[in-house]
Parts: sequence; C-alpha cells; structure tokens
Amino acid sequence: MTNEELLEQISNGDDAALAKLSLMNTGLVKERARLIARQYHCLRQTKYGGLSDYAKETLSELESVGKLALVECVRAGGYDAEKGRFTTYVTPFLDGAMRRHLECSMGTLALDRDSMGLVRKAQRLYYQEGKEPSEICASLGIPFRAVVRAITYPTHFFSVYDLQGPDGDGDILERLASTRLFGSAEDAVIRMVTMECLREEFLRLSKKEQDILGRYFGVYGFPKADLREIAVRNRMKEPGVEKAKDQALKHLRDRCRDSFAWKLRRARRMVAQAEPISSNFVPHSAWWEEK
Repeated sequence: MTNEELLEQISNGDDAALAKLSLMNTGLVKERARLIARQYHCLRQTKYGGLSDYAKETLSELESVGKLALVECVRAGGYDAEKGRFTTYVTPFLDGAMRRHLECSMGTLALDRDSMGLVRKAQRLYYQEGKEPSEICASLGIPFRAVVRAITYPTHFFSVYDLQGPDGDGDILERLASTRLFGSAEDAVIRMVTMECLREEFLRLSKKEQDILGRYFGVYGFPKADLREIAVRNRMKEPGVEKAKDQALKHLRDRCRDSFAWKLRRARRMVAQAEPISSNFVPHSAWWEEK
C-alpha cells in the first residue's frame, strides 16, 4: 500500500492507517535525521569508526522529532497528491523541525531561517569543500567579517560528551557520576572552559593545520582519517604528516598557554599538589594534552 492510499484512509478517519504511514516512512525519517546531524557536525565517531554515544543520542532525538513532525503534518492536511509525491511534500517539514530542535533546544543562539541558511552554506564551503574565507566571500557575496562569524558559529553543541576525549567510548554520564572514575565538579568546569578555549584557538590555526589535526583526531567536524589519507589530501608523505601533526599540536598548545582556561588548569594543579590525591581518581588524557 502506498503513502497516498494510506493518506486517503486517514482522511476517512482510519487511525490505524496513520500508524502504518508512520512506520512506512521510518527510513525517510532516519535518513533525514542523519543528514541534519551531519550538517551540524554532530556525527562524532569513536576510535573504532562507530558512532559515539553523543551521536547516537542526537540521532535518536532527531528521529523522535521527525516522527512527531510527520504525524503533525499529516493531521494538518494540505497535501495535494496531484502536485507530487508525499515524501517530497513532507521532507521540508521534517528537516525544519529537526533543525529547529538543534538550533533552539541544544544550547546555541537561535537565528532566523535566512541567517541559519547562510551559516550552513558558509560552513559547508569551509569544512567540507576546503574553501578559504576570501573565496567564500566571493561565492556568497557577503563581507569577510560575516564569513568569519558564520564559520565560527557553534553548530556543534557543547554537551557532557565533549568532556570525553575523542578516543573515549562508553557512557560519559556514568563516568561523571562515579566518584571512583572522575574528579571534582571544579575539574568538570575547568575542562568545559578548556574545550571552549581549544575550539577558538583551533579555528585560528592555518587551514592546513586544521585539516591535519581535525582529520587525524576526528575533531571539530572533520571525519577521522588515517595518515595515508591525510597525506594524499595534503600532497605529503606520511612521515611529513606525522611531523606536521606534532608541530600543529605544539602550535595549538602554545596559543593556549596564556589563556584563562590554562591559568585555571595551572591553579588547579597547584591545589592538587597541596592536597592528598585520592587513590580512586583515574585521570583521563585528551588528544591535545602532552603525554
């Protein structure tokens, strides 16, 4: 039975047909949820290549929002079978509901539709197509400052999962709640401030340094890649990529040393040295920390 036939039954008061329609379009909802999550750089991966807990939770939320939007769209009416397929008609409603959920419910400032569209275009050109800001200016016809604001707009939302290193896996909430595996509340706050500082300084690195670090560690919207792939993309040899990665990390750390976040970290270490260290505390290093 097609979507259009089920819609006709729904219009005649058949509630069971609505459930069948929703079930039939589960694949469409999942597909759009994954696309929207990718546009907002939410599909973080583990070191094994699978989706992180954060990405899975985000997809689950988007799929729930999409299913609800589909039902609301059907109940509102307005679909005309003579103008096209139902999936073509409903897709913009699904996308809009999912984007509004991310933009308004997960920690960023809400923008109007045109402004957020501009942000998505600028970030696609910068992160996915590798365009320079000056090229984006010419492509979109907007000033340089507007391009910089659009590129740095936080479409990857801060959450408790950002407290976890990119190679980490498992339930971060369980680790946060465990007194045996995590430090104090001050440690969590300092790590949050540190991650915000890192993101700002990462975006100030050269485009090549961003590409190498981002792909090597799979952070800040870049898909994780091995040395060979990074070498091919940057026309380098693998030992050269390794050396460039180390230099970029040093450059990033040097840029962060005088920041407020690093001053907090140094102060926390001084306090920790003056206090007895609990035998239950297990430190967790991140990709940007010196080993």
